[in-house]
Amino acid sequence: MRKRVLATMLVFSMVLTTVASVIVSDKKSAADAMSDWPLTISADPNDPYPPIGPNVGEKTEIVISGLKKGNKITSFKVKNYSPKIVKITKKKKTSSGASIWVKGLKKGKAHIKVTVKLKRAQEGKKTYVWNIKKYPVGYN
Repeated sequence: MRKRVLATMLVFSMVLTTVASVIVSDKKSAADAMSDWPLTISADPNDPYPPIGPNVGEKTEIVISGLKKGNKITSFKVKNYSPKIVKITKKKKTSSGASIWVKGLKKGKAHIKVTVKLKRAQEGKKTYVWNIKKYPVGYN
């Protein structure tokens, strides 16, 4: 009788620990899948559809989004290689990413480079660099 009770308790404890470990690993993998995504920029040069720039004399906002909760931007730089075509009027860090306002000065293709450094890595990267070449200005 004692052997039967002991064997039943042993099997029950093994089943219980197996179920607990499966539940914990599922929750952990679901949390990792939900919380690890890359930053995106609204004027992505790798997008199959070309980004739409501002008209001459107008301002357009370029948005960097997808910042993971608890992470923050430590450094945010914008380099304008086409100062005769566009002017960077404003840069602002937000809780969910960052924003850049671009004003079109004359018709042409602009070249802008955006560099963002994060406090913690997202999708294996701490630094994101977008080299936006041929940004259309005045073609709308």
